[in-house]
Amino acid sequence: MGLKKLALKRSYDSDSDEILRDFYIPALSESVLYKRLTGFFSSTCLAVAAKGITRLISNGGNMKLISGAKFRKEDIEAITDAYESPERIIEQNMLEELDNLENQFVKDHVRALGWMIAKGKLEIKIAIVYDKKGNPLDERTVDKRGIFHQKVGILEDLEGNQVSFSGSDNESATGWQGNIEEFKVFRSWVEPEKEYFFADLSKFEKFWQGHAKRTRVVDIPRAIEEKLVEIAPESLEELDLDRWIKKKGQGNLLELRNYQTKAIKSWLANNKKGIFEMATGSGKTLAALGCLRETLEAQARLIVIISSPFIHLSEQWIGEINKANINCSKLVANSSQSRWRDNLVDSLMDVENGISDRLIVLTTHNTLSSADFMNIIVKSKEHMPTQKLFLIVDEVHGIGAPERKRGLIKQYDFRLGLSATPKRWFDYEGTDKIFNYFGDVVFQFSLKNAIDEGYLTPYVYKPHFTHLTPQEMTRYEFETSKVCRAYYSSKDDDKRDEMFTLLCIKRQKIIRNATNKFAVFENILNELGEMRHCLIYCSPQQIRRVQNILSKRNIIQHKFTQAEGTRPEKRFGWLSERDFLIKEFSEGVYHALVSMRCLDEGVDVPPARIAIMLANSGNPREYIQRRGRVLRKFPGKKFAVIHDIIVEPTLKPKMSDELKSLETKIVAKELRRYKEFARSAKNATECLDKISEIEATYGL
Repeated sequence: MGLKKLALKRSYDSDSDEILRDFYIPALSESVLYKRLTGFFSSTCLAVAAKGITRLISNGGNMKLISGAKFRKEDIEAITDAYESPERIIEQNMLEELDNLENQFVKDHVRALGWMIAKGKLEIKIAIVYDKKGNPLDERTVDKRGIFHQKVGILEDLEGNQVSFSGSDNESATGWQGNIEEFKVFRSWVEPEKEYFFADLSKFEKFWQGHAKRTRVVDIPRAIEEKLVEIAPESLEELDLDRWIKKKGQGNLLELRNYQTKAIKSWLANNKKGIFEMATGSGKTLAALGCLRETLEAQARLIVIISSPFIHLSEQWIGEINKANINCSKLVANSSQSRWRDNLVDSLMDVENGISDRLIVLTTHNTLSSADFMNIIVKSKEHMPTQKLFLIVDEVHGIGAPERKRGLIKQYDFRLGLSATPKRWFDYEGTDKIFNYFGDVVFQFSLKNAIDEGYLTPYVYKPHFTHLTPQEMTRYEFETSKVCRAYYSSKDDDKRDEMFTLLCIKRQKIIRNATNKFAVFENILNELGEMRHCLIYCSPQQIRRVQNILSKRNIIQHKFTQAEGTRPEKRFGWLSERDFLIKEFSEGVYHALVSMRCLDEGVDVPPARIAIMLANSGNPREYIQRRGRVLRKFPGKKFAVIHDIIVEPTLKPKMSDELKSLETKIVAKELRRYKEFARSAKNATECLDKISEIEATYGL
């Protein structure tokens, strides 16, 4: 048949086209040679370049692939100081990636390329870009210059007909499944398109032949080639790459883990109501999308409301919905959208009038509980009483706050809450509201389960103990004595609970900003030496001093607070400032992020492998979320380390029995966090021994 017979479009856009099915597979099915200029050399880049590759292989075809060298700043320093050659660093970085492949899509497609190398069907070259002085450039500099921003592919059939495609670079493992990908297509035999085709061909050949300006092209290091051959399958059939191809109407292509399937079944068996209490990083979102898929299949028409605590989390949900191939109209309705009210009304009317039968509304907890949002939902239900509404609340503990829980209205037929810690801290009323509304926890998956089964990274827990200064201790004793009198004079149990809560909060405020913590912090930095991928949690009062300490040590860092923007901006490459900071942190540009509370919930930073906690509340939600930030799986991350700075209480001989009794009660409560962190750590025995010493001191 050949490329000439294909009904190719002039351009493809994943927002409206099924690019894999509509372009790659038909075009590669007719090709015997595939030339590809892709992004920076990595396992993900290789995998994405292999989309639809089985069609080329079935034709006995060959492939030529060229990628840009990916150097970090420290790599450049090693090269310029003559410690290492560029080829050696490329080899080291890539071998580490190949030894730690986690994403199944990436693993399958990289192994397929390994099979092609073993059969002599694939050549790979790497382009190293240099500056005017002859020094190689780091990834960030190359990226800014846009050298590898544009992907180019050249396809050739048996008759010599050729097709090129070129467009914006989106070389990520999720790019072909969910994110926006677009490119233009030019045919060598069509006169008006020839000029553009030969421009694409010239670009590829310029790099392949090593003629690009200030660029040296090298063959793939032999050790990498041998590693790819080593992991290659004996037969491509065992990979079953076709399972990654989306078919019209197909549901979620991502494989559910066994425990996620159990969670979905439990929710369905509970009349589509309940709470998933699952450890941070264990896949609550995917389990929820499994529930959504099942509900969509059972309901001809459905309106879904997905509520998250923060605006940027709605964007994350959209990405996950797209990857799952859940085909519904989607609407973002929150304070970032000035016309969200009108848009919500219009979208609901489309469902009412039969223009669409499925709608997903993504909002925030604050907007969900606003009078306008609730009124729109109530009126919609009045107009369509048989229409089913499905409410999914991410980080469900947040919806129990006094001003938010009013958003939990009766109009929602199906209900699902997600959280690692669904119970609210010192808010029994809010907790009762959540559980009465959503129902009981229908599925639990603990952090220990997730670590033991290999879904989260193991961690080492390093508690560092210090004490209050004499001045802080005097203030603490004064506050404690005041509350102690009120506590013991009250005959009402509820009043006593209130006084105890107040005392815990007052004590926490004093120890949170204890002066001696900074000396411990300095010692931790000395212990760490060269720092990378570190999250530092501190209080608003500590953040400036923490940044000053890091700056004096030449540790490149940035604060991550509520001040950083969540809207895409041109100066950040059309990322939000927050997403840009996370990207720079992930790539090693920033060695540390200094945060107050913004890295508690919903922010994914998988490369993070060190956490230093200068400030912690006694709120289980906060400290469990913070721990979860460094436990995500990531290539090369064998374990994480959590440094926890703890103010050890001081018992004085002259303390009254009443005060000592109350202090003991507080200590017992505060040891809960320490025990929680210790029990699941690799060094649990060592940590728990220290707890025993403290408990013995207090007679616990």
